[in-house]
Amino acid sequence: MKILHYFPDNDSMIAKYVSMLVGCMGLEADNTIVSTEAVAKEKMESTTFDILHLHGCWSRSAARIYHITRKKGTRLVLSPYGQLEPWVVDERYWKEKLPKTMLFQRSLVEQAYVVVIQGRMEEECIKKLGWNPRMEIIRNPIITHSISFNELAQKIYYLYRKVLDSNTIELMNPQTRILLRCFIKAGISGDSRWVTDDMTELSDPEQWRHLLCYAHQEGISNIVKSGAHIMNYRVPDIDVYKIPYFLPQQYVMPKSIQESIGMQYASEKDRLVATFKQVRRLIQHQQLSISHLCEIDKELREHDVEEDHLCEALRDKKLYSTASRTMQLLADYTGFDEGFMPMLPLNDRTTKNIHQQIYNHLKI
Repeated sequence: MKILHYFPDNDSMIAKYVSMLVGCMGLEADNTIVSTEAVAKEKMESTTFDILHLHGCWSRSAARIYHITRKKGTRLVLSPYGQLEPWVVDERYWKEKLPKTMLFQRSLVEQAYVVVIQGRMEEECIKKLGWNPRMEIIRNPIITHSISFNELAQKIYYLYRKVLDSNTIELMNPQTRILLRCFIKAGISGDSRWVTDDMTELSDPEQWRHLLCYAHQEGISNIVKSGAHIMNYRVPDIDVYKIPYFLPQQYVMPKSIQESIGMQYASEKDRLVATFKQVRRLIQHQQLSISHLCEIDKELREHDVEEDHLCEALRDKKLYSTASRTMQLLADYTGFDEGFMPMLPLNDRTTKNIHQQIYNHLKI
């Protein structure tokens, strides 16, 4: 992982902290330290960083640097060093702190994947601000003997790892996303012959980690691992159940469609109508996930129904468009084949919006 540390060059305590942190972390991460905006921009032109760690607050240059790195998908970690506590904020409040809060400081805190705080008092102050619920207390060895610099480096490294193990669909390259769909298709169908995409090797261990973390967080690990095995891929031995990660504040664990609608239906047609009704409800509440699409894929592959009667029933319930859009989503996410589709797929603006919902399901 590549980390860019940035702090204003007028704070000697922060400079010592960052220097000792990076020195003790060693080769665990590729750390770059900069304290001027010009050097930071120069580094960013030649390197894409995984994480930007901003040290301190109220720096306009820090906000400008984050604006640049955000466009490249770099994630933000922020260490305020007590600079958001009320007695600091009150200094030159009207002339300096309030304008900076409105211009960039609140936004930086809100957009940080995590705010690294150094004690309970600072934690209470950040909570009262209400700008970001994701906080981790990691004490500062410069001001307390309760933690060593080696322990600090280890805790910060694990925190970086947690940031990069969250919402990993954003971090997958296009080839990994294609491979994910192929694994899903093979895992559901049970046969690699259904997979017609051009396959590539996945040699990057970080991309494997992104794929497996995403599958676990979306509840499709068994399908993905089964598909990888069917396609003769060697899956790295990563215990995703022990990997911590961040979830959106309003996250709701996906509940299966079957669990929501029950099993007692007079016919397969009625069951599918209830399924698409539940899909519409999930879309309306922005809760449709890839695990739901895998469930529908299995349902349509395994059960036979008179398509004309099903389509007529869906039109009567004003669910036909929802079902058509679902067919497009299945094709895109699970590789579902048109031969199994009871109706033609619909790829309109609403479908694209649903795509974004699914993509953002784990977004912080």
